[in-house]
Amino acid sequence: MNKLFETRDPAFLQWMKEQWGIEFERVRQSFDIQGSPERSLSRAVIEDVPGRLFLLEKFPREKFAVRERVSLTIEHLNRHGLTKALGSQKTKKGEFLPFFKGEAFQISTFLDSTGLSRPGWLESAEIGKNMALFLIQMADASQSLLGQIFFSPFSIKNYILKLFIDMKAHEPKMYDRYSPFLEFLEQEFMDAHHGLPQTLCHGDFHPLNVLWDQNRIRAVIDWEFTGLKPDCYDAANLVGCAGIENPEGLGMPMVTSFLRRVRKAGIISPIGWQYFPEYILALRFAWLSEWLRKKDREMLKLEAAYMGLLIQHMEELRSIWEIDYN
Repeated sequence: MNKLFETRDPAFLQWMKEQWGIEFERVRQSFDIQGSPERSLSRAVIEDVPGRLFLLEKFPREKFAVRERVSLTIEHLNRHGLTKALGSQKTKKGEFLPFFKGEAFQISTFLDSTGLSRPGWLESAEIGKNMALFLIQMADASQSLLGQIFFSPFSIKNYILKLFIDMKAHEPKMYDRYSPFLEFLEQEFMDAHHGLPQTLCHGDFHPLNVLWDQNRIRAVIDWEFTGLKPDCYDAANLVGCAGIENPEGLGMPMVTSFLRRVRKAGIISPIGWQYFPEYILALRFAWLSEWLRKKDREMLKLEAAYMGLLIQHMEELRSIWEIDYN
C-alpha cells in the first residue's frame, strides 16, 4: 500500500484541516485499499479525531484536469440519484483537488469491502443483477450530463490501430502474434464501429472496481477512464473480464443474469448488441496494451489464447446471450 509521507508533516495536517475541516488522528494501515494504486502518486486511509475514515490521495499536477472532470461527473451522478458512485469531498472553498506544494490532494469517504470470491463470483446471479442495476441507474442519472461536461469521444478502432503501429515498431513478435485478431475485426467490425451510439460510461467497469457488501454493491470506484464511449462499452468490459477469469464464465450465471437485465432495460442500442461480441474482443486490446506496458509475458500469452477462444466460439456466445446477428 502506498503511504503518504505528508501525514508526518504538521504543516500539511494543518493545511488539511483548513481545507476540509478534518482533524487528523492517525493513518490506518490495517485496511486494504481497493482499486489500482497506479492511479495516484500515493494514498492512505486516515482516521480523524471523531473516528471517521477517509481515503487521502495525492496526484501530480498534470492529472488535475482529468481528476477534476471525474469529480464533477460523479457529483452530477450523485445529484441525480446514483449514490453508489463514490466521489471526492469538496473543500470549504468548494474545490475537489486543492494543491499543497505543487501537488493535488483529494479526500473521499473510506468504505471497506468484503472483497470478491474469485472465481466464485462468476456463479453469482445476484452479482450480475446488481452490476446491471448500477449501469441502468447510471444511464438514467447521466441523461442531462453530456451537455454540461465535455468529453472527447473514444474510438477503440483508433486505439487498436495506434497500438499496432507501436507494436510493429517496438514489439514485432507481438505484432505478428496479434495480427490475426485485428484481421478478424477488419472483416466487418471496424467499418461498423463509427455507427455505435455513444453515451457516458464508467470506463473500467468490473467487480474489482466495486466495494462489496457480500453480493451487494456499496460503491463503484476508479472512474479515471469515465467518458463518452459506445453504449455497449461497460457491459463488454465486464463480460470480457469474466471470460479472462474463466472462459466458462461467459455462460455462467453472473454474465447471463447481467446481460438479461441490461437487455430488458434497453440501455444498449440494437447495433450495440449486434456487435457486442466483437466489441468484447476489441476491448481486449486495451488490456493487451497494459500487459505490454508491464512486460507481463504470461498475461500476453493468456490474452492471445483468450482472443482466439472468443473468435472460435463467437457464434456460440451469440446463442447463449440471445443476440441475433441480423
